[in-house]
Amino acid sequence: MSNYKALLKHSLNYLFAQVATKALAFISIPVYTRILSVEEFGVVQVFLATVGIASVLLTLNTEVGISRYYYDRKSDDDFKKFVGTTIVIMSSVMAGMSLVGILLLPWLSKELSFSYVLTLALLPVAIYNVSNSVFTQIYSVLLESKKIAIVSSVQTYLAFILSVVAILLLPKDKYYGQVIGTIAAMVVLWQYLIRQIKPYCIFHVKKEHVKYLLSYSLPYLPYTLSGIIIAQLGRIVISQYGGFGLAGQYSFATNIALIMLVFIGIVHSAWNPYYFQYMTDGDYKSVDNDYKLIWAVTLSLGLALILFGKELAFILGKEEYFSSVKYIPVLVIGYVFYQWSYVYMRNTGFAKRVIWNALSVVSGGVANMAICYLSIYKYGAWGVVFAFAISYFVMLVTSWSINRWVIKEYAPRCTSFLMPFIVWGVFVAGYFFLFNVYQFNSIWIMILKFVIMVSFLSVEIYPYRSTFNKIIRRWK
Repeated sequence: MSNYKALLKHSLNYLFAQVATKALAFISIPVYTRILSVEEFGVVQVFLATVGIASVLLTLNTEVGISRYYYDRKSDDDFKKFVGTTIVIMSSVMAGMSLVGILLLPWLSKELSFSYVLTLALLPVAIYNVSNSVFTQIYSVLLESKKIAIVSSVQTYLAFILSVVAILLLPKDKYYGQVIGTIAAMVVLWQYLIRQIKPYCIFHVKKEHVKYLLSYSLPYLPYTLSGIIIAQLGRIVISQYGGFGLAGQYSFATNIALIMLVFIGIVHSAWNPYYFQYMTDGDYKSVDNDYKLIWAVTLSLGLALILFGKELAFILGKEEYFSSVKYIPVLVIGYVFYQWSYVYMRNTGFAKRVIWNALSVVSGGVANMAICYLSIYKYGAWGVVFAFAISYFVMLVTSWSINRWVIKEYAPRCTSFLMPFIVWGVFVAGYFFLFNVYQFNSIWIMILKFVIMVSFLSVEIYPYRSTFNKIIRRWK
């Protein structure tokens, strides 16, 4: 098997894991929204958002250099000693940060409006996430992508099943059920992770390893943290402003818009091998053609969610959640900007200058925090929703600027994305104009939506039917 085919095989394994885990976030919506109240659903969503931030702060990113060092290792034992050094440093930082967290427990509990027990529960979940990161880094460089995919999928679905059971058994405060189920699944998988990590770890702290670890991981701390802030901060801010009920409604809308992120994740995992091959060969025509199709499908999916998000919400949730449907179009626009930004951020990976992506993501993270906290009290949840979209637009502009003037790698002309985006905007604006001006009944509204959707597909997808067929044949 050629290296190219091997790369595709591993990409498909990661694709399976990504789709399986992210799809559950969507599949689980109708279950959780029916067995939890809006407030309880909001508590769970804020808890999970806080875990993402806590996982980064717990280790200060000290574990992320393992996969990079593998390619700089002097020998297999040298790599194992680096893993051991990383675990020692990471555990030390983790112990210190855990102590800080415990000392700040009353303050954290008050700020998050969590009970002490729920606040403390952040710690074991974050510890598992860190352990899983170490496991994933080791086995990704060993090309054991199938093992990673299986572990990720088993943990996600086992946690879901145990959470549902625990929620149904609890007489009150049912949100604890998801926390209990999540931790129970992690305890089971954590033992397996430790056994898998152990053969590749020699506890031997070396100064050169510590220096390498810190020089690589610390610069990435703002990058990692900013990415999580863009995706998750809104839920925390809304819960502080309007309570867990409003956070639950907002989270319901974001979980529907998450379909966009699932698709974007599929593209990143499945198309990257082709992108790197095209760029290596200087085959820029193929880069252009594939990007055009990816962009057309992205815009088509976004339009479908904007048009039919309300109907999807009726299927997935209860009436208490429907008021948040109005947020979906702006959230979708944010994900469209996110997809567009990776046209340029992907180039930093090809140029082996990924540190520049940190500037792009940090710029978006800073914009998100500033807009959230400046607008929440004036515009309420809308301030957070627009902060989400604007932060990805800022990330797009920053990444484009870096690619244009710093990286200087090939990328399709900006107009090749801008013109379809403008056409897409005309279709979206046209729908809202007709919907607001004319008082259609429900049947005519559905007909209008289908006409707009089919018209857009005819404009954007049909011209690329040959390219689409070519890509389908690759999977045969």
